[in-house]
Amino acid sequence: MLKKSKIENKGLDQIVNLCNEIRLFNFDVRCGNVSHFELLTIASVVAAQKPHVLLEIGTFDGNTTLQMALNAPDNAIVHTLDLSSEVISLAQPILEVDLKFLRDTQKKQRKYQKTCCKKKVNQHIGDSVAYDFNAFCKEGFIDFAFIDGGHSYECVRSDTENVMKILAPNAIVMWHDFTPDFHGVFTYLNEISSRYPLIQITGTNLVYYKKQ
Repeated sequence: MLKKSKIENKGLDQIVNLCNEIRLFNFDVRCGNVSHFELLTIASVVAAQKPHVLLEIGTFDGNTTLQMALNAPDNAIVHTLDLSSEVISLAQPILEVDLKFLRDTQKKQRKYQKTCCKKKVNQHIGDSVAYDFNAFCKEGFIDFAFIDGGHSYECVRSDTENVMKILAPNAIVMWHDFTPDFHGVFTYLNEISSRYPLIQITGTNLVYYKKQ
């Protein structure tokens, strides 16, 4: 079993310009969210990159969605994809840890819904493994993607391969839950690190990639 990372660590200040203004709103975190520092990290990358077309796989309660939208340009669009809580069958089996968050009742009111950012968010409902990713490209190819959906090896592989096909030049991709506790994510990202210059951001379970 792979327990040691092959991916290089770098501090956030080595990746982005921390002089950019960061905006956070209603950003308290709970089980199922990224940590406060991870949220700040994602917001910092978005503020520095200034992406116009963003994609998030795994909306959950919309906390990360909201912070991405807040820090993206005013004319940006954030596509976010989540499973329906009433889903019956999936293209890939769902892990027990993912099932718990799928059934979470608090996420029925997503955090972005009663904010000024609502107009920037396009909520998609469906199974990412079977979803047509061309639906995210109506405004152009993806400038920034955050992958935090199904945690099985098969799901993270499918999500990553689909995202890589629709990236704009110089696009950024970030993954969450890069830790041996999530074996599928950890194993897959270590595998592709021989093909892509991946970086784990110090103090987080986030992995960063910038398309060359």
